[in-house]
Amino acid sequence: MQRFIAVALIAATALAACGDDDDAVTESDVESAVDDAGAAVTDVAEELDATATDMETTLRDNGLDSLAGIVEQVDLTEVLGTETFTFFAPNDDAFTTLTAEQTADLLTDPSQIVETLRNHTLDTTVTAGDLTSSEQVSTRAGETLDVTVDGDTVMVGDVTVVTTDIEVGDGVIHVVDGFLIP
Repeated sequence: MQRFIAVALIAATALAACGDDDDAVTESDVESAVDDAGAAVTDVAEELDATATDMETTLRDNGLDSLAGIVEQVDLTEVLGTETFTFFAPNDDAFTTLTAEQTADLLTDPSQIVETLRNHTLDTTVTAGDLTSSEQVSTRAGETLDVTVDGDTVMVGDVTVVTTDIEVGDGVIHVVDGFLIP
């Protein structure tokens, strides 16, 4: 979103600087350009908010109630970051693999929740077919995870992908059997 605000300000500045004596840019032109850019930023923010709501609903619809409960605690736009994404969603059984300390950290610290979820998120939509032909993926948390394929088993980092290609907004969810703790 910050990128869109910066573009709006640059566009308004450029518009103001481009006028010549015969075709001077008025204050009204600049205000209009800023208003248009602001509307575009608002549209993107609303789309990301809708995706966050869709994400919570989609998680619940696919039996991922524990994760949906955690997702509701944070601003999911901080996690997804872009309009397109891939999200590796830990299933409910994955919560049993966490230590008591990891569970406490995850459930009580919103910044830890965001960072953990960012480690489950890619900036692009990667379908199951694309994932199986990848050797590595880079998460929004800055981690590089190895992708391994052994027959029908696909692993990302040290978790197994158990369900693939659940569409949500402009992204895709792959259900995994564990957490990718940064």
